Amino acid sequence: MNKDTLIKNKHNKPSNILNKSIIEGKKPDIQEVVKLLHEQGFVILRGVLPQSSIDKVIKRAADFLSQPSVAGVWGYFRADHQKKVLLPTFLGEPVYDLIANEQIIDLIEIYMGAECILAETNLKADRGMNYIYFPMHSDFSVGWRKTKQETSPVTSNLMQKPLGVGAAIYLHDTSEGAFTYCEGTHNLGSPYGQRLAEYPEDMQKDIIARKVRLDGKKGDIILFDDRGFHGPDHPSKKDRTVILVDYFRTDVFGYNQVTPLPIWSCDINSLSKKQLRVLGAAGATFTVPFDDYKWSKIRKTNSFRVIKFLVDNAFYLKHLRMKVRASLLK
Repeated sequence: MNKDTLIKNKHNKPSNILNKSIIEGKKPDIQEVVKLLHEQGFVILRGVLPQSSIDKVIKRAADFLSQPSVAGVWGYFRADHQKKVLLPTFLGEPVYDLIANEQIIDLIEIYMGAECILAETNLKADRGMNYIYFPMHSDFSVGWRKTKQETSPVTSNLMQKPLGVGAAIYLHDTSEGAFTYCEGTHNLGSPYGQRLAEYPEDMQKDIIARKVRLDGKKGDIILFDDRGFHGPDHPSKKDRTVILVDYFRTDVFGYNQVTPLPIWSCDINSLSKKQLRVLGAAGATFTVPFDDYKWSKIRKTNSFRVIKFLVDNAFYLKHLRMKVRASLLK
């Protein structure tokens, strides 16, 4: 599909596409999954991920989401007002059945025709703010790079094939606020860049006309081609908790992650050779240092100065009592 074809298909919004996009069962038909990814850019897999692991991750995440990560207290990161963020690997062993599931990895690598690496992952607790704060976008366009220091490998020819596959894992039944995808736009090639707002008005309307809200159940995993336009169902009044994962093809981007993934040492022995390779534990490089990644944005706010002062002085009264006691005992 090129941009001229897209304009000719004006107002051709797909019907019943959601129902045909759901593939149920522990072992989905590989050919059907790959076919849907090629044709429409996304597929919903139901029943593939182990329910016991889903439940354990949900329980562990609820503990983390109940408090911020401050001064050694394990909890969530605050990247902005609208959401809380967790690094999924902090949740321990069950999470690898979700973000490094071997069956999912096989499906992705068959679709891309190349080995993949888990480039990026976050658990997001999005708040229903009833306004748009994460607009529709494509993850790739010609010249794409993660930092200004990098040289982009993405050419117009490479944009004609899958470069990465994203995944959204629902941690509860989700409708309003769900993940949305503009059907077929992965074949458009992002001719005007990644931001939909920068496209000609007619093309914006045509792309939005293809938007499908992918309602799902707890434990569903949505696979989608990163080149297509996607984003959350905004504006929304409903909260949404989801794990987002991006797998990049290694023959284009190398064994390089956006930022390194901490893995607990006690979890390593339970991971297969394939999982370790995909998770970056077999010699991967990274682009953004862990402490400079987007979850550290609060460091640039005035609030951080107040938080830092409170943390630095949290035990000051105890210190004074000990000083007074020591003086009296002399």
